Amino acid sequence: MTPDFTKPLKILVVEDEPVNSKLLREVLSDSPLFISEVEFAETAGTASKLLRDDHFDVVLLDLNLPDSKGLDTLRVINDEESGEESPQVAIVVITGEYGEHTGLKAIARGAQEYLVKGRYDTYTLSKSIYYAIERKWAEQLQRRLLDKIESANEELKSFAYIVSHDLKAPLRGIRNLADWISADYGDKLGGEGKKQLELLGSQVDRMHDLIEAVLQYSKIGYVKEARVEVDLNEFVPEVVETVAPAENITVTIENELPTVLGEQTRFQQLFQNLLSNAVKYMDKSEGKIGIGCVEESGFWKFSIADNGPGIEEKDFVKIFEMFQTLSAQNEYESTGVGLTVAKKIVELYGGRIWVESEYGQGSTFFFTLPKQKMEAADAKLQTDIIS
Repeated sequence: MTPDFTKPLKILVVEDEPVNSKLLREVLSDSPLFISEVEFAETAGTASKLLRDDHFDVVLLDLNLPDSKGLDTLRVINDEESGEESPQVAIVVITGEYGEHTGLKAIARGAQEYLVKGRYDTYTLSKSIYYAIERKWAEQLQRRLLDKIESANEELKSFAYIVSHDLKAPLRGIRNLADWISADYGDKLGGEGKKQLELLGSQVDRMHDLIEAVLQYSKIGYVKEARVEVDLNEFVPEVVETVAPAENITVTIENELPTVLGEQTRFQQLFQNLLSNAVKYMDKSEGKIGIGCVEESGFWKFSIADNGPGIEEKDFVKIFEMFQTLSAQNEYESTGVGLTVAKKIVELYGGRIWVESEYGQGSTFFFTLPKQKMEAADAKLQTDIIS
């Protein structure tokens, strides 16, 4: 439902100077965009009470009032000290002649528009009111959507809990039962019977691994941890150790890696999944894996190259999809989720991931991460506006 400008707008003018109040009334009465019903308040306290008792579409707010000055006036109007949700009303701040900076601060703290006294006419004021109402409506819509997303996330968390406990428990029971039958009745089952039980056990283990992989994927994005600076020159070798490549595989860091800002667990999952694949599918007697990074157009561009079996071009997109593997299940133990997890992590940080490969000769996986100085500059800009 969008704002309805065909009906009279109910406007609250908060202004203690009679001359300014009269001017605003005259300007509003001539508006070419809407008709309005106007009420006046001379103090922030009176305005706050009116907003609690009645519905208004927009507030025209002078920040300097007898009972409140500057941005404190906006705090009173929004009734922030009560701890209740602020009024569902658009606010146009009206500042003094040199109040542009104050106007920007007011917008950063919840107002939708600002005007400078003596620098607006009927059309300018009308457009400001129009835009303020539209922006407030958009903010409310966004808030409702975020509430729905939060509700969906809570449902996902509940689902993850059910999967973790209600599905893994029966799997453990099946596994234990298969082991018990094999131990107590192995001599009666014969070779073929034992083989079938081993197959059953391996399929149970695979299902367990699939559940773990899906849980890992589902947690990315809504399970948060502190963002820290991670020196990849120290971090990546530690990940290589956890992957534990075979003796015939050499892993080399080709050049100096950057320090990045983010969640350490996510970086571990990212590098671990990519390196594990390179190690797992290595088919050469002398395996080589190279890790590199270059700066490119405001991003860090990472590469993990191997001289393994390579990937056909027709599968370049498929391998990043859930449960997609390029080999038979009995050839390699793989859930088909690792690259999907890597893709989701990279995209979560605003980068992208892709592969280049020559079949039979090896593959290079590339991914990008935005340089953190850009993020720091954006954060500083927001701080400057609010402070």
